[in-house]
Amino acid sequence: MNKPPSILVIDDDVNYVAVMKPMLQSKGYDVDAVHNKTEAMRKLETFTPDLILLDIMMEKLTDGFDICYKLKHDPQTKKIPVLAVSNITAETGFSFSPATDGEYFEADDYLQKPVEPAALLGRIEKLLKR
Repeated sequence: MNKPPSILVIDDDVNYVAVMKPMLQSKGYDVDAVHNKTEAMRKLETFTPDLILLDIMMEKLTDGFDICYKLKHDPQTKKIPVLAVSNITAETGFSFSPATDGEYFEADDYLQKPVEPAALLGRIEKLLKR
């Protein structure tokens, strides 16, 4: 029997995680979640997910950027696809473009919150088929 793909959700919005986790599990994914940069880095020392769903804005505006930068510059984790999600524009008024903003932003894909489940699942499937 094949092992289901694993997803690590890194997001400080407990309500968002409470909705996303069971939705992803219902689609056959093995899902774990952490809620801040420290928990994320600790978790990644012992767990290598197939994909990371990362909120780029947590306790500090730069937390998600820092996590993504570290992941993409570590030989052990650089191949893990990172799907970033955020409502950075709504929360800060900062007009964010992943293609042009943030020297540390190296996610493989980006979705603006609120995220439609169909769009999220489509992007996850695309990233996992690499």
